[in-house]
Amino acid sequence: MKKVNVSMIILALGFVSLSAMSCKDTKKEPAQSEISTATTGHTGSQLAPGTKTIIDGYMVIKDALVGDSKENAAQAAQAMEKILSEFDLQAIDASKQSELKQIIAATQKRAGEIAKGTIAEQRAAFEGLSAGLVDFVAITGTPVTLYQQFCPMYNNDKGGMWVSVAEAVKNPYFGSEMLNCGFVQQEIN
Repeated sequence: MKKVNVSMIILALGFVSLSAMSCKDTKKEPAQSEISTATTGHTGSQLAPGTKTIIDGYMVIKDALVGDSKENAAQAAQAMEKILSEFDLQAIDASKQSELKQIIAATQKRAGEIAKGTIAEQRAAFEGLSAGLVDFVAITGTPVTLYQQFCPMYNNDKGGMWVSVAEAVKNPYFGSEMLNCGFVQQEIN
Protein backbone atom coordinates (compact mmCIF):
# COMPACT_ATOMS: atom_id res chain seq x y z
CA MET A 1 0.00 0.00 0.00
CA LYS A 2 2.91 2.31 0.78
CA LYS A 3 4.30 1.78 -2.76
CA VAL A 4 0.96 2.80 -4.26
CA ASN A 5 0.87 6.04 -2.23
CA VAL A 6 4.44 6.92 -3.24
CA SER A 7 3.61 6.20 -6.89
CA MET A 8 0.51 8.42 -6.71
CA ILE A 9 2.52 11.28 -5.17
CA ILE A 10 5.19 11.00 -7.89
CA LEU A 11 2.51 10.94 -10.59
CA ALA A 12 0.80 14.01 -9.10
CA LEU A 13 4.10 15.91 -8.89
CA GLY A 14 4.81 15.06 -12.53
CA PHE A 15 1.42 16.42 -13.60
CA VAL A 16 1.91 19.64 -11.63
CA SER A 17 5.37 20.08 -13.18
CA LEU A 18 4.02 19.61 -16.71
CA SER A 19 1.20 22.07 -16.06
CA ALA A 20 3.59 24.69 -14.76
CA MET A 21 5.96 24.21 -17.70
CA SER A 22 3.17 24.75 -20.23
CA CYS A 23 2.66 28.28 -18.95
CA LYS A 24 6.22 29.56 -19.04
CA ASP A 25 6.76 32.77 -20.97
CA THR A 26 8.46 30.99 -23.84
CA LYS A 27 7.54 30.80 -27.49
CA LYS A 28 6.39 27.53 -28.88
CA GLU A 29 6.06 26.89 -32.57
CA PRO A 30 2.49 25.96 -33.46
CA ALA A 31 1.71 22.82 -35.35
CA GLN A 32 0.64 23.46 -38.93
CA SER A 33 -2.89 22.30 -38.05
CA GLU A 34 -3.14 25.05 -35.41
CA ILE A 35 -2.57 27.81 -37.91
CA SER A 36 -5.76 29.40 -39.16
CA THR A 37 -6.10 30.11 -42.82
CA ALA A 38 -8.26 33.10 -41.98
CA THR A 39 -5.30 35.46 -42.19
CA THR A 40 -4.98 34.98 -45.93
CA GLY A 41 -8.49 36.12 -46.78
CA HIS A 42 -7.78 39.83 -47.30
CA THR A 43 -7.24 40.85 -50.86
CA GLY A 44 -6.36 44.28 -52.10
CA SER A 45 -4.00 46.93 -50.83
CA GLN A 46 -6.59 49.26 -49.26
CA LEU A 47 -7.50 48.87 -45.63
CA ALA A 48 -11.23 49.11 -44.99
CA PRO A 49 -12.10 52.38 -43.21
CA GLY A 50 -12.98 51.80 -39.56
CA THR A 51 -10.90 48.65 -39.23
CA LYS A 52 -8.25 50.28 -37.03
CA THR A 53 -10.94 51.66 -34.72
CA ILE A 54 -12.39 48.17 -34.27
CA ILE A 55 -8.97 46.65 -33.59
CA ASP A 56 -8.22 49.42 -31.08
CA GLY A 57 -11.57 48.83 -29.36
CA TYR A 58 -10.86 45.12 -29.07
CA MET A 59 -7.44 45.86 -27.53
CA VAL A 60 -9.03 48.05 -24.84
CA ILE A 61 -11.28 45.13 -23.85
CA LYS A 62 -8.34 42.72 -23.87
CA ASP A 63 -6.23 45.04 -21.73
CA ALA A 64 -9.08 45.50 -19.24
CA LEU A 65 -9.36 41.72 -18.84
CA VAL A 66 -5.57 41.41 -18.51
CA GLY A 67 -5.87 43.98 -15.70
CA ASP A 68 -8.75 42.07 -14.05
CA SER A 69 -11.08 45.08 -14.48
CA LYS A 70 -14.69 44.01 -14.99
CA GLU A 71 -15.81 47.65 -15.09
CA ASN A 72 -13.30 48.77 -17.74
CA ALA A 73 -14.05 45.69 -19.85
CA ALA A 74 -17.79 46.45 -19.66
CA GLN A 75 -17.29 50.10 -20.70
CA ALA A 76 -14.98 49.14 -23.57
CA ALA A 77 -17.41 46.45 -24.73
CA GLN A 78 -20.27 48.97 -24.86
CA ALA A 79 -18.08 51.22 -27.00
CA MET A 80 -17.16 48.24 -29.18
CA GLU A 81 -20.83 47.45 -29.84
CA LYS A 82 -21.32 51.01 -31.13
CA ILE A 83 -18.14 50.96 -33.23
CA LEU A 84 -19.19 47.69 -34.86
CA SER A 85 -22.68 49.01 -35.62
CA GLU A 86 -21.14 52.00 -37.42
CA PHE A 87 -18.84 49.97 -39.67
CA ASP A 88 -19.48 50.81 -43.35
CA LEU A 89 -20.00 47.53 -45.18
CA GLN A 90 -20.10 49.43 -48.50
CA ALA A 91 -16.31 49.84 -48.24
CA ILE A 92 -15.97 46.04 -48.62
CA ASP A 93 -16.11 44.04 -51.83
CA ALA A 94 -19.75 43.12 -52.50
CA SER A 95 -18.95 39.39 -52.52
CA LYS A 96 -17.73 39.60 -48.88
CA GLN A 97 -20.40 41.91 -47.45
CA SER A 98 -22.85 39.19 -46.42
CA GLU A 99 -20.15 37.18 -44.65
CA LEU A 100 -18.79 40.28 -42.92
CA LYS A 101 -22.28 41.32 -41.81
CA GLN A 102 -22.67 37.94 -40.05
CA ILE A 103 -19.24 38.27 -38.43
CA ILE A 104 -20.07 41.77 -37.18
CA ALA A 105 -23.43 40.62 -35.76
CA ALA A 106 -21.83 37.71 -33.88
CA THR A 107 -19.02 39.95 -32.63
CA GLN A 108 -21.52 42.58 -31.45
CA LYS A 109 -23.37 39.87 -29.53
CA ARG A 110 -20.15 38.88 -27.74
CA ALA A 111 -19.38 42.53 -26.96
CA GLY A 112 -22.88 42.83 -25.46
CA GLU A 113 -22.25 39.80 -23.26
CA ILE A 114 -18.99 41.34 -22.06
CA ALA A 115 -20.76 44.62 -21.30
CA LYS A 116 -23.24 42.89 -18.97
CA GLY A 117 -21.39 39.92 -17.47
CA THR A 118 -19.31 39.02 -14.46
CA ILE A 119 -15.58 38.85 -15.12
CA ALA A 120 -15.83 35.08 -15.65
CA GLU A 121 -18.67 35.61 -18.15
CA GLN A 122 -16.71 38.42 -19.80
CA ARG A 123 -13.74 36.12 -20.28
CA ALA A 124 -15.94 33.37 -21.71
CA ALA A 125 -17.51 35.81 -24.20
CA PHE A 126 -14.06 37.19 -25.04
CA GLU A 127 -13.25 33.89 -26.79
CA GLY A 128 -16.03 34.55 -29.31
CA LEU A 129 -15.03 38.20 -29.62
CA SER A 130 -11.47 37.13 -30.41
CA ALA A 131 -12.59 34.66 -33.07
CA GLY A 132 -14.78 37.39 -34.54
CA LEU A 133 -11.85 39.81 -34.73
CA VAL A 134 -9.68 37.24 -36.53
CA ASP A 135 -12.46 36.61 -39.05
CA PHE A 136 -13.07 40.36 -39.41
CA VAL A 137 -9.45 41.25 -40.23
CA ALA A 138 -9.24 38.31 -42.63
CA ILE A 139 -11.70 40.26 -44.79
CA THR A 140 -10.85 43.88 -43.97
CA GLY A 141 -7.11 43.67 -43.48
CA THR A 142 -5.10 45.06 -40.59
CA PRO A 143 -2.96 48.20 -40.39
CA VAL A 144 -0.60 46.59 -37.85
CA THR A 145 0.85 43.16 -37.24
CA LEU A 146 -1.37 41.24 -34.85
CA TYR A 147 -0.28 38.27 -32.77
CA GLN A 148 -2.74 35.44 -32.34
CA GLN A 149 -1.95 34.01 -28.91
CA PHE A 150 -3.16 30.91 -27.12
CA CYS A 151 -3.38 29.73 -23.52
CA PRO A 152 -3.56 25.94 -23.20
CA MET A 153 -4.72 26.12 -19.56
CA TYR A 154 -7.94 28.11 -20.09
CA ASN A 155 -11.38 26.50 -20.20
CA ASN A 156 -10.53 23.25 -18.41
CA ASP A 157 -7.36 22.82 -20.49
CA LYS A 158 -9.22 23.17 -23.81
CA GLY A 159 -7.43 26.46 -24.25
CA GLY A 160 -8.39 29.90 -25.39
CA MET A 161 -7.20 32.20 -28.19
CA TRP A 162 -6.89 35.98 -28.27
CA VAL A 163 -5.22 38.66 -30.36
CA SER A 164 -2.63 41.24 -29.33
CA VAL A 165 -0.66 44.04 -30.96
CA ALA A 166 2.33 43.02 -28.82
CA GLU A 167 4.24 39.79 -29.17
CA ALA A 168 4.70 39.51 -25.39
CA VAL A 169 1.98 37.34 -23.86
CA LYS A 170 -0.39 39.04 -21.41
CA ASN A 171 -3.22 36.60 -20.71
CA PRO A 172 -6.76 38.09 -20.63
CA TYR A 173 -8.31 34.79 -19.50
CA PHE A 174 -6.41 34.59 -16.21
CA GLY A 175 -5.19 38.17 -15.73
CA SER A 176 -2.88 38.55 -12.73
CA GLU A 177 -3.47 34.92 -11.72
CA MET A 178 -1.41 33.58 -14.68
CA LEU A 179 -0.40 36.70 -16.58
CA ASN A 180 2.18 35.15 -18.92
CA CYS A 181 0.51 31.82 -19.57
CA GLY A 182 0.39 31.22 -23.30
CA PHE A 183 2.31 31.48 -26.56
CA VAL A 184 2.09 33.10 -29.97
CA GLN A 185 0.32 30.84 -32.46
CA GLN A 186 0.81 33.04 -35.51
CA GLU A 187 1.27 36.55 -36.81
CA ILE A 188 -1.59 38.17 -38.69
CA ASN A 189 -0.51 40.74 -41.27
